[in-house]
Amino acid sequence: MRQRLRGRQHFLGFGPGRAWGMHLAFIWLVLSTFELEVYMAANTANVTSVDQALDLNNIRSVLQRMEDSIIFSLIERSQYRVNNAVYEPNYKPLGRFKLHQLKSSGSSGCLGDWFIYQTECLHSQVKRYEHPTEFSFFKPLPEPSLGQTISEASPTSSRGEDGSVLAPVPPEAVVNPKLLEIYRTKMIPSLCEEGDDGNYGSTAVQDVHVLQTISTRIYYGLFVAESKFRSEREKATELIKARDEDGLTAFITKPEVEKRNVQRVILKAKAFSRNIEGQADEGNGDNTTYKVNPEYIGALAADVQTCQT
Repeated sequence: MRQRLRGRQHFLGFGPGRAWGMHLAFIWLVLSTFELEVYMAANTANVTSVDQALDLNNIRSVLQRMEDSIIFSLIERSQYRVNNAVYEPNYKPLGRFKLHQLKSSGSSGCLGDWFIYQTECLHSQVKRYEHPTEFSFFKPLPEPSLGQTISEASPTSSRGEDGSVLAPVPPEAVVNPKLLEIYRTKMIPSLCEEGDDGNYGSTAVQDVHVLQTISTRIYYGLFVAESKFRSEREKATELIKARDEDGLTAFITKPEVEKRNVQRVILKAKAFSRNIEGQADEGNGDNTTYKVNPEYIGALAADVQTCQT
């Protein structure tokens, strides 16, 4: 077991096997492109027109699948300690060139940012950020260099009769920088045990999964807003012109629905993260334990719903 743990640290932990670990990390980035294609295809399953893309039942189905992805990614991240070294500025093992490249993109030069940026550079080449609900954490990114992708053929990234499915999102409405800050300063300390286990690369990989799934979930709320706007265009236009933030929030959201959503997420978190001991454990009584705190996951879901409005 000890040897397996050491090997794992070499894989992505930048221990003595750092060079081989870097090579395997690149392989992971390539494989993640395939995962991205499957993910984008799943998010638009059974959607063949703009009308279907804006159908609230279809949107609800997609959002509920995203809940699963977020919960599982948080469970995976929680297996590692906080590992503050991943987030320390000017991570010297990256070398001067990588540090300069990172800082040019607005990063502090930490290892975690390098993993995010390298992943985004690869995903940008297969047009991830041309999808209307995908926004990067760092820029600039490479131009797309591959042919047609699954997501390109999907109607959620296609044009409707009025020009596009979604209105452009202004830069000031992109919340990814704030999401990154909250994730590192508040979410990780709440999810993970304090300390350092040396699995820096594995930690950074899981961070990428968590951040990308939460980010996509936030911006997918744009489809909810667009659907409701088109269903009551006159009323929505009046609220927008009046800059009535409270009125717009009430127009888009339903508190009773959001409360049910949070309760569903808590139940999922309990089911997905329950520690099962033995064959007859039914999860009843005070002895039930969880890999993550289900109530905290529910509170996070409530924050995500608030953020999208």
